[in-house]
Amino acid sequence: MKPTKPNKTGKATAADTVFTNDKTAKWIIDYFKPYGSIIDPSAGNNAFFDKFPNIEKYRCEIKEGTDFLHWHKTVDWIITNPPYSIYDQFLEHAFKIADNVVFFVPIAKAFKSNKVQKMVKEYGGLKELIYMGNGSRHGFAFGFPVGCLYYKRGYVGDCRITDVAT
Repeated sequence: MKPTKPNKTGKATAADTVFTNDKTAKWIIDYFKPYGSIIDPSAGNNAFFDKFPNIEKYRCEIKEGTDFLHWHKTVDWIITNPPYSIYDQFLEHAFKIADNVVFFVPIAKAFKSNKVQKMVKEYGGLKELIYMGNGSRHGFAFGFPVGCLYYKRGYVGDCRITDVAT
């Protein structure tokens, strides 16, 4: 079996469509309590967007013609389940426009490459990693460990690891 090749097109693929269930999205929003302005840059079925508090909120969805990588309005928060095949591009752009970035992803994404580590250090830091069990527990078609990666602009300090899987 040949290893999969990285996606260098800069465009999401069909395999990136992994919807977050409503219960998980609500838990994440309730946990972080976003304020100010917020965007879900890969809104899909609006699992996060519909649960955002009554604040200035935006959404992008490539299938509807709104490409997050072309979004330039700054926001206080990004909370999303990003497309995995263009994870680096998504993270880099999120760091340009938001002070608080929360990605619900397989937790290995936090440490996937030196490039990502460099981006994180230049932005601030990984403030918290929340382990939420395996993907199948959240309706995903895979069993990899998943959770929230909370990046904060200018953050210097230790990364808190929170286990809510039990």
